[in-house]
Amino acid sequence: MNLSYWELKSWLTNVDFTIVGSGIVGLNCALQLQQRFPKATILILEKGFLPQGASTKNAGFACFGSLSEIIDDLNTHSEDEVFNLVKKRFDGLLLLRQTLSDKAINYQQLGGYELFYDNDTIGYDTCLSKREDINKLLKPLFKDDVFLLKANRFKFKNIKSYLSFSPFEGQIDTGKMMVSLTQLVLSKGIKILNTITVEGFQEVANTVHIKTNQFEFKTSNLFIATNGFASQLINENVKPARAQVLITKPIKNLHIKGTFHLDKGYY
Repeated sequence: MNLSYWELKSWLTNVDFTIVGSGIVGLNCALQLQQRFPKATILILEKGFLPQGASTKNAGFACFGSLSEIIDDLNTHSEDEVFNLVKKRFDGLLLLRQTLSDKAINYQQLGGYELFYDNDTIGYDTCLSKREDINKLLKPLFKDDVFLLKANRFKFKNIKSYLSFSPFEGQIDTGKMMVSLTQLVLSKGIKILNTITVEGFQEVANTVHIKTNQFEFKTSNLFIATNGFASQLINENVKPARAQVLITKPIKNLHIKGTFHLDKGYY
């Protein structure tokens, strides 16, 4: 693509920070850089006309880990590591709410439930026996018991009679979140170029030469914020996981409110 003098000057000259990916990670990265370096020129490159990753394709669970998920994490991590992981998730949600407002992301704190199949006796009994220990571990962060037991008032079939319930969980509208986050980024003078695929980059002295499907340019610093797709550009053993969201037509007088988990957070 042949770019004009003004296009090159306005978008691709003296770029201090270039971020690949305009999902929640890339946009928040740009905001943090702008706060720290308010005079810097920041450019975000996005391969899709909308963010192509999971930011706008997930169900909007504002969660930090179900009871069985945290117990499972403790099998491979120390208590301090698990606590810090939950804290990062909790702090990240607070930061998102403070940055965009609850109204902008349609945040609703309706609580989160974990269901156990009737035949999952081992998993169910493990959660019952370790629930108080997990509450004790997380109490310094939440200042109260995180996981409670609630009767299966929803009358789910083939499910144990009691559910694990966390009053601290909520849900958001991921589409509204990304629209609001994008508007905030643009209001800070940060530029976003869509339908631009980064094909490669090379570090030369104190600059990074970037090759895209449309043009080439130089930047002082490069951030890869494509998460599961990062291995396409850097040597990272990361593979995107397949996820599935099923959507029904609106159900009148739906009495089921909240978020629901199964199988150590995998569903």
